[in-house]
Amino acid sequence: MRLHTRPEVWFLLIASAAAAWWALREPAPYDTEALPSAAGSAEVEAATLRVQRCILTRDVGNARLDIEFHYENRSPRPFFMQPPDVRLLTGDGKEVPIFILPSEKPARIAENAAADLRLRFWLEKEHLLGPLSLEVRGQTEKVKSAAPLALDSLPDAEPVTWTTTEWKR
Repeated sequence: MRLHTRPEVWFLLIASAAAAWWALREPAPYDTEALPSAAGSAEVEAATLRVQRCILTRDVGNARLDIEFHYENRSPRPFFMQPPDVRLLTGDGKEVPIFILPSEKPARIAENAAADLRLRFWLEKEHLLGPLSLEVRGQTEKVKSAAPLALDSLPDAEPVTWTTTEWKR
C-alpha cells in the first residue's frame, strides 16, 4: 500500500508539523510597560486596593465581617482572593480567619483587571478591641481604627454598616 498517496496521511503529517512548531516556538515576552515595576511608586500601589465599606453581623458571641473593596490586579495571571495572599490582621499582627462556605468559590479577579469584591471574615470579641487592616499581596488598607467596639452593643443577627474606619455604636 502506498502511504504517500493517501490524503489523510498528508493531513496528519502537516498537522503534526504545525503542532510541533507551535509547541516549540519561543513565547512572546510580556509587555513590561503594562506591568507595574517592583519598585513602583507609592501612589500607584495605593491605587490598587481601596476599602469601600464594612458590614458587621453579630452572631451571639462572634461576628461575621463582610469587607467590600476595590482591587486592581495588575498581574498577567488571574488572582484568587484567599490566604496567604489575602489576610485580615489585628493590631498585634494576628491573622483573623477567613469565612468561606463550602458551597462558595473563592473570589477571583481576572488578569489585568479591576473589580469590586467582597470577602468575609469570622471575628471574635477580642478582634474588635483594636485596629484591623486588610492586606492583599503586601498592600495594606486600614479597615478599623484602634477605638474598641463592644460586640454586645450590636444587635444580634442584624448587619451594621460602616464606610469609614471609625466604628462607633
